Amino acid sequence: MKSISLKRQVAIKAIVTDVFKANASNEIQQQLQQLDLNMQQLEFQAKRAITDLEKQKPSAGALDNLKAQIDQERQRIAMSKSDLLQRMNMIAQLEMNSEFIQGTLDNYVSVNVGDNLYDKLSNTEIVLKDGVVVEIRGQE
Repeated sequence: MKSISLKRQVAIKAIVTDVFKANASNEIQQQLQQLDLNMQQLEFQAKRAITDLEKQKPSAGALDNLKAQIDQERQRIAMSKSDLLQRMNMIAQLEMNSEFIQGTLDNYVSVNVGDNLYDKLSNTEIVLKDGVVVEIRGQE
């Protein structure tokens, strides 16, 4: 065998523009709204579950367990909301025309006998400006 295809991570970077900031902020706002809906749904379901359980005259431990699970879910939602608010603040503070790492994607690369594996698997980036690919950096 003379070559093989391997999966690698490719960094996706965005050039910060007004359009990028607006899109990122809108996306975060939608996620915040979804979390608010999730919290409302949790509160409704929690009241119903506690009322139903109390009607069954449960042991004190069963009611405490249910309340602990509800509190844990409330905390999870609150932490997610806090993370999103921090991200929104960070995006607002980004300098125009700087590069912001949005995430990674998987990509396949052909590796041949004699290639430097480290070069083939690292330092590959796709640079976007307002969603359009403006540059591909790194190994093919």
